[in-house]
Amino acid sequence: MDSLRLAALGLKAATRLGLDAVSPASLPYRAEDVRDPKVLSRLLNEGSLGLTDGPVEITRVTQQGIPSVSSNCENLVLSIEQGREAGLPSSIFVKIPMASWATRWFFSVIHSWKLESEFFRHVAADLPLLTPRTYATDWRGSRFYLVQENLNEDPGVELFTNPDMLAGPSLERVRQCLDTFARLHAIHFGLGAAEREAILPLTWHPFLSPTLGPVSRTLNRMGLAPCLKRYPGALPPEIEAAYRLSLEHWSRLRAHWFEGPLSLLHGDSHLGNFYVRGAEMGMLDWQAVHWGKGIRDVEYFLVDSLPAEVLAAHERELVDYYCARRAVHGEPIDPEQTWQDYRGFTFHTLMTIVVSIGFGALNEDQDRLMREILSRTVAAAQRVDYPGWLRGLLA
Repeated sequence: MDSLRLAALGLKAATRLGLDAVSPASLPYRAEDVRDPKVLSRLLNEGSLGLTDGPVEITRVTQQGIPSVSSNCENLVLSIEQGREAGLPSSIFVKIPMASWATRWFFSVIHSWKLESEFFRHVAADLPLLTPRTYATDWRGSRFYLVQENLNEDPGVELFTNPDMLAGPSLERVRQCLDTFARLHAIHFGLGAAEREAILPLTWHPFLSPTLGPVSRTLNRMGLAPCLKRYPGALPPEIEAAYRLSLEHWSRLRAHWFEGPLSLLHGDSHLGNFYVRGAEMGMLDWQAVHWGKGIRDVEYFLVDSLPAEVLAAHERELVDYYCARRAVHGEPIDPEQTWQDYRGFTFHTLMTIVVSIGFGALNEDQDRLMREILSRTVAAAQRVDYPGWLRGLLA
């Protein structure tokens, strides 16, 4: 039944892509279209979040040669000239769908671009941490766009790149990130279902939504074989067996992950989605934001962002530090229960990278990083004995 639902979603997504290809009302997704001053002006005005002084009139657009790697989007840094001053800076960051048909189909199925647009339109301004200043966003059919401040233009901003991910941050930086998580996770902790629904509706949840929720297990199952074909032997037998057993008991595992009380999570919380401005930390790329247990963000961040040998030496200490910061920010959590949840979420991180690799929603430029993250997630599942944790849950 889940496979049939996924097939229906896939067909619906393919239909959306086809309609977008012929409809004059479709949003642009090619860089050359967005570089057209009239097109960019229209996007800014139609999707405005009210941060400009009236309508925008762009007269000239020049793309800067700043590389901005993404696994699923075309990221453009544009210098602009304006016919009238509307409060926009001299350069902006624009995110649009990747040109690859397969990538656009996959992300149309999982709704990540819609989710990010909704987040920046309705949620970001009320969070207790930095997010990029967003001038306009919208989604329509299989396409979306996001127009934000160009963080590269601010000399006080530090961004993190793939080499930073591979090398891993300092422990001081790690603790700063953990404190940022603690502030984020404390602000909505324990809200009732109706209150959560008013902030970010369940419609957008990648695991509990009425549409995508029932087929998430099928996505995880379908991603495994092509991932192993691409990286033979990447999953040791006991981890592959635990992966398959997790999918057999998917409903039980999902119920445990999302039993309350819950917090608002970033969802793709690796180092590359952080930035620093002065003494404050902020986060980028909210394509996977959802309600869940805060330790999920922490586990994902630590496992993806630190070399396995570094994390192995400090893992429990860092989880305990996060718990301590939660108490400082007014919402204490039990360290032992949090550690057990951390063990359980190692599968969450493993399945995320397996599906990403399996469905091929990646740039070749990121191949080395993705292979390293897969290795780190396998090492984490072995180190904390995820198979043993799973057997305990099922027992």
